[in-house]
Amino acid sequence: MTFRRNLFTNLFPYLLLFIITAIALYITRPVSLQIRWNDETLYYTVAQNIVRHFDFNSNHYLASSIIQKGYPTKDTHLPGYPLILAFGFLIGGINEATPFFVNYLLLVLTIFLIFTVGRFIANQWVGFGASLIYLIYPYTLVLTHSVMTEISATAVIMVVVALLFLQKESFLKGIFLSLAIALAYLIKPFLLTLFPASIAILWIEKNQHYKKTLFSLLFGFAFLFITVLIPLSQNQEIYPYAATIILSQSNLTHMLRMIWENFLFNCTLIINFKKFPVYGTITISMLVLWSITVASTATAIHQKKLQQWEKYLNLSVFSLISFMPALLAFLLLYQYINATRGLAVFSPLMAILSVTGLWLLTPQLKIKKVVAIGLVICLCLSYSNFVTFQLLRQTQKGQFKRLSTNSFRLEKVISKLSIQPQVVISEKNRYLAIAHYPTQVIWQLPQTLQELRQVEKEVSIDLIELKKSDPIFQENLQVYGNVNLLDNRYILQYQNQGFYYYLQK
Repeated sequence: MTFRRNLFTNLFPYLLLFIITAIALYITRPVSLQIRWNDETLYYTVAQNIVRHFDFNSNHYLASSIIQKGYPTKDTHLPGYPLILAFGFLIGGINEATPFFVNYLLLVLTIFLIFTVGRFIANQWVGFGASLIYLIYPYTLVLTHSVMTEISATAVIMVVVALLFLQKESFLKGIFLSLAIALAYLIKPFLLTLFPASIAILWIEKNQHYKKTLFSLLFGFAFLFITVLIPLSQNQEIYPYAATIILSQSNLTHMLRMIWENFLFNCTLIINFKKFPVYGTITISMLVLWSITVASTATAIHQKKLQQWEKYLNLSVFSLISFMPALLAFLLLYQYINATRGLAVFSPLMAILSVTGLWLLTPQLKIKKVVAIGLVICLCLSYSNFVTFQLLRQTQKGQFKRLSTNSFRLEKVISKLSIQPQVVISEKNRYLAIAHYPTQVIWQLPQTLQELRQVEKEVSIDLIELKKSDPIFQENLQVYGNVNLLDNRYILQYQNQGFYYYLQK
């Protein structure tokens, strides 16, 4: 009887968290489980290639990348998330619903691990509160209902934290840590910061047999880096990110000027609440959570409670070493529009640290103030979550409409012409690679006839879709004086609603 009671007591928080998570997912569910974001098409097709052919190459290409890099190439994103989706496809079949259920399982895993780590550092109430804070964090639910990398990255981060703080030191622990960090890197390359953060914690704690863990972590990660990470990181598509453009500058002064301009641009995104409410509210959410961590850490140092708060301070060190380099890189080299989504992967750590920090500050602030602060945080996050969710859902609908419209238009043409093209040029037509798999899509047009010839040196093109406003179409009209031939090598086969479709002679 006692065993059953203890079992129920231990399992009840997980069951309750599962029910709350399921309700939240149901309330915020999309109308249908379909690909809606542009990037989702990239992950989906790479995962499908892995399952069908164990091929990590992409089905989406930019004309500029083919000219610079060649063909075929891997996607600009590393294949960590597609690998996870590939396992989902093996179990649930290759369809658009499977990735969503993969994300739902990853969210539940993350929630459970947050609770477990929070209970280990403080108590089960802290773990429960941290789980709820993460659930209402602005990006959590909307990204769970998307085929995007953040939810998987968050789950892997929590696996690393659970291994690092909950497991006893051993060779096996180091091996598992190296596997988890390698997977995190393949999902989000900036999560390589988990490696030095893990080493720092092992060195700080110096538990019994920590050298075994440290040695196996170093050996395991070095082995994986050479045999897996480097090969999978090679031959990637070149995408014109801000960082790609900045770091390609040969003049150091020019590079530093571009970094400074990018930093100022990112600052305007953060402070302009009226024009960019999503980025402003999410920034406030991060600041609120981190401010509690800073206040708690300062209190521990001031009151000389470093030993009593050892677990909390170690997690703080781990989080800061992981988070700060990523934040700095995003502010200086990327655009904050994309950075806020990437930084959301650290939200479980922020949730655990903030709730634990409030609990540790209870003797100084008294319970009423702690509860009040907690409620203010929940209200702030809930408001930010609502604003973010609504705006991103609207953006999602717009992208879905464009994806489906572009794909359906070309699918009708392919059917009408009775062809099975392997490579198609069609601007911003990313979904066609899913709807008409295994067709490959060059979704960024060559800008000139010369660029078209350069692309053709690398890959044979079966079908080209152009419209009157495209620069290459206008150049062809000026050079050849008619629309019936493209570069005197492609014949116009069909024309409809301002679009022109060319096949090779």
